[in-house]
Amino acid sequence: MAVEEKTWTILELIKWGTTYLTEKGFDEARLTTELLLSETLGVKRFDLYVKHDQPMQKSELEKFKLLLKRRLAHEPVQYILGKTNFYSIELKVDSRALIPRPETEILVEKVIEHCRTYLSQKDNISVLDIGTGSGCIAVAVAKFVRNAHVTAIDKSREALSLANENTRATGTSDRITLREMDFLALEQNDLGQSFDLMVSNPPYVASSEVAGLSEDISKYEPSAALTDGSDGLTFHRKIAQTAPRLLHSGGWIFVETGFQQAGQVESIFRNAGLVEMSITRDLANIERVVSGRYFSDGNLDGGSDSEATAQ
Repeated sequence: MAVEEKTWTILELIKWGTTYLTEKGFDEARLTTELLLSETLGVKRFDLYVKHDQPMQKSELEKFKLLLKRRLAHEPVQYILGKTNFYSIELKVDSRALIPRPETEILVEKVIEHCRTYLSQKDNISVLDIGTGSGCIAVAVAKFVRNAHVTAIDKSREALSLANENTRATGTSDRITLREMDFLALEQNDLGQSFDLMVSNPPYVASSEVAGLSEDISKYEPSAALTDGSDGLTFHRKIAQTAPRLLHSGGWIFVETGFQQAGQVESIFRNAGLVEMSITRDLANIERVVSGRYFSDGNLDGGSDSEATAQ
């Protein structure tokens, strides 16, 4: 990989890197090369083509080679760059939490759409984000729903520290409360309040599927955020179970699910008494988001029934 033996222009290096990564079996080889080169030069991708005939300095080639070696070891591009774009928001990412994915943007879109359509008149929409990780869901909801206040929980102190950095960098920290908490160990309403809406992208990879994950995921992303160590539905069951304690009557649950899990999650929610079930597909036509509504005749959670007739 002696790319420094000649004088390389930016365009030549893009072409070389694209071919090299393709031959090594990496997807999105050109995009990866462009992103690594943009990071190397401290410019935007567009500028690479504006300056396409600019010769690369030896120090720049060395930096590019170091970044490329990390990708060849299957380290995700987002971790190499230390950032990613999620729902048009730039977020810091590293191995403390999962990399936010496009599928989760579908989940966020459903939550934002619901808040704007049915809860826009409320002074304070209370949202519980379960397993916040990098904070991507909480940040997006707080940023695009002006009256939302999000309580974001995670049992990982490291993930919460990353989420804290992202809430501060995006100017949403005043409407996001981060709390260290093991959701699966929740027996009472230890959060001290009930919510209009619960949202979660929980660990849903079944233990039987972990061995089939790509090296990008299995070697670098935190396993506790990927799998429940069981059938992938542990968190969905717990979410359904805790709805009476955590939701206002008439409140909603929105969750992300894995491939071919949506039907099972829908059944779990129905059996727990949730109604008005809905399943949303992602851009790959995979059933990805399941939502349902909780009502309590006795209003067990102590919340208000004012949202119960919002739809």
